[in-house]
Amino acid sequence: MMIVSEKMSVIGQLAAAVAHEIRNPLTSLKGFVQLMQTSKEYNSNYLSIMFSEIERINLIAGEMLILGKQQDIRFAKKDSKEILKQVLVLMEAQANLNNIAIECVDETTASTNVLCDSNQLKQVFINVIKNALESIPSNGRIYIRMKSLPHKVIIEIVDNGHGIDQERLDRLGEPFYSTKEKGTGLGLAVSYSIIERHSGSIHITSEVGKGTKVDIILPTV
Repeated sequence: MMIVSEKMSVIGQLAAAVAHEIRNPLTSLKGFVQLMQTSKEYNSNYLSIMFSEIERINLIAGEMLILGKQQDIRFAKKDSKEILKQVLVLMEAQANLNNIAIECVDETTASTNVLCDSNQLKQVFINVIKNALESIPSNGRIYIRMKSLPHKVIIEIVDNGHGIDQERLDRLGEPFYSTKEKGTGLGLAVSYSIIERHSGSIHITSEVGKGTKVDIILPTV
């Protein structure tokens, strides 16, 4: 029940940002259609851009549908790099609304395949990135880096937000303990549980006034 509740809460908070992100390509599509109606001319460049905008809407809608489905937990070999890319499609919408830049760098030198339930990994990535977004003032930055270790992949998520003092840092991951005024603490608690189920670990370091770093470590296959 905790997992379902937190999942629906995350989706609800993403909805406004995603709707805004979908409205942008829709505005472009409407403009091109009106232009072609007025000019009565066929323009292949317009059609190419319109097709690209439709694909973006389809990608965002598809990711939201996957997150909203109630599915049995099924572990399968998946590329963690691709899972993260799919999550960033959603999170960049919310980041754009808050004027926050997300930079993702791939420094892996080995396989990033993991044995996982991809929907649950998506939930973890969303929770962590969402927490980073909420801790950063406007014009902030989130830096995401993927690195390789022997038989492991590290997803490092760093923000330049407010940071967390040591006393609160020690309690992160406890259900119903949150550093946010209206937070439930369930998001991080569920994330810890999911990563543990995947034989991985989460490590959080932070400094007040400088920001927070979250390392998600998963075994590769």
